[in-house]
Amino acid sequence: MEIILSVEMDLASKDQRFVQLQQLIDFKRKMLLDKQIKYQKISKQNHFLEEVKNDYSIYSNYIMKQKQEQIQALEILNNYVRDLTNSKNLSKQNVKDAKYEQKKIIKELKSIKHNLDEIIKNNNDIINNNNSNNNNNSNNNSNNNNNNSNNNNDNKS
Repeated sequence: MEIILSVEMDLASKDQRFVQLQQLIDFKRKMLLDKQIKYQKISKQNHFLEEVKNDYSIYSNYIMKQKQEQIQALEILNNYVRDLTNSKNLSKQNVKDAKYEQKKIIKELKSIKHNLDEIIKNNNDIINNNNSNNNNNSNNNSNNNNNNSNNNNDNKS
């Protein structure tokens, strides 16, 4: 009779251990499914953000190209006005007008160059922030993986 009781207790403890393991497996399965859903949402968001970033980059490059073309055009115009004033073929009033126009051109050149510098600076800031965010994300992922490994080891104990 004692042997039967011992065997039944062994079976009961094994059954209990089996139920615990089954619950742990179910918990892990649900956790993995939740993570998969979460990562799918993040992946969709990242894809959208990647498209936005690419659109911004194209737009930014277009604006920078336009600014550079404006600078070239104004420099050509400035050189023309300078050559005109140096040619001695203008009256004093025309020389005065040309020098006034040349000052306006130089002022506009400085303004466009400043705008271009700002665009380039903003692009560099965005690139640097993006790189630091990528580094932070990879560090966070590594930390999460380490935490998950530690949790798995805790659950095995």
